[in-house]
Amino acid sequence: MRVFTLADLHLGFAVEKPMEVFGNLWKDHWKKIEKNWRNTVDEVDMVLIPGDISWGINFEQAKPDLDFLDSLPGKKYISRGNHDYWWGSHRKVAAFVGSSITVLQRNAVDCGEFILAASKGWNTPLWEGFKPSEDTRLYHRELGRMKISLEKALLLKTPEQKLVYMMHFPPVTDGKPSEFAEYLADAGVNLCIYGHLHGNWPEKVNMVYKGVQYRIASADYLHFKPMEITLEVTS
Repeated sequence: MRVFTLADLHLGFAVEKPMEVFGNLWKDHWKKIEKNWRNTVDEVDMVLIPGDISWGINFEQAKPDLDFLDSLPGKKYISRGNHDYWWGSHRKVAAFVGSSITVLQRNAVDCGEFILAASKGWNTPLWEGFKPSEDTRLYHRELGRMKISLEKALLLKTPEQKLVYMMHFPPVTDGKPSEFAEYLADAGVNLCIYGHLHGNWPEKVNMVYKGVQYRIASADYLHFKPMEITLEVTS
């Protein structure tokens, strides 16, 4: 078994959302995802997907996208991104997605050699576009949700297992750690994967802070090919 990650699939089979408006790289991006995925991932493998899966605004619109994801090889673990408007409660999402998909929402799961937890995250005060009147409440709400997820993960974790966290928003900005990064370090997280950033990436999107390794998994950054992280989560 190998472990991969790929964020920001931005599928939209049931909606008019041509992604090439964000650059030619995105033209027919779902075809690139499918080809690269099938050439890379086997049925016994795992793929961690930290958010922005479907442009659908409800289950009906998201269904073709989730069916597509379910049809791809491997066991998928998904968490919510800021554009996953279709996403409801954990119970409703878990009942909606296909059998190859596990939902992470303020919970943690035992993946054998590692424990996986997740939350969405939010814009941090380190970001130049942070608007205190709009973002402060949501930032602190997501800090609380991360705390809950990490507490559940630590209850499951044995000394031999690694702790992996996936979130959609970046917990570091231009190499500077937010409170999210401090929470992850305090919990002893080994690897954090995230997405959300597109087009122009800061130099330090991949870095280490207080023992936590950070890896960006945005689909366009990875040229729409799942990135293998087996060694990071198992050795």
